Amino acid sequence: MEALLLYFGKVILTSGVMFLYYQLSLKDRTFHHYNRFYLLGTMLVSLLLPLLKLSYFTVEVNSDIYLLLNTLSYTNEHKTLSDDFGYIQIFALVAGLVSGGLLLRFLLAVIRIEQFKKRYPKKNFEGIGFYQTDIAEAPFSFFRNLFWKESLAISSDLGRQILKHEMVHIEQKHSWDRVFSEILVALFWF
Repeated sequence: MEALLLYFGKVILTSGVMFLYYQLSLKDRTFHHYNRFYLLGTMLVSLLLPLLKLSYFTVEVNSDIYLLLNTLSYTNEHKTLSDDFGYIQIFALVAGLVSGGLLLRFLLAVIRIEQFKKRYPKKNFEGIGFYQTDIAEAPFSFFRNLFWKESLAISSDLGRQILKHEMVHIEQKHSWDRVFSEILVALFWF
């Protein structure tokens, strides 16, 4: 369990450093493709980098130190293992409940989108399902479905701009990014 907590700590540290770089250097830039792949890559690197063992940079130490460390950890292990056992179980339970809740929230959002698809008439335009709705969240896209707000005229300047924006989301398959990030947030919410 300690190894898992150490891994989580490394994931948090790695993602924090990479996100700080994004906030300081990339956030307000217009490199949308680069920013997208940087953020997706950050999620993967944050999960994989802590798994690497960097034995190339280790320094040789006197072997007597290892004997001392083993002796100290053995004596401390008997004192703290039973005390920490309850806290670890509580942490695991809370983490599991929060992750389950976030996954459930994501699943309910997908079910809600499926209900929108059944509720509103669909028009097909070049393989894209177009739904004119009265929902407050519209306009938005999810995979190859575009949900448009009836009160927003597509022919207006704002309507054309939003339509172009949503079409970029559909063409570049940003829904996969969203699904990936929602699952990662649910599992690594802390």
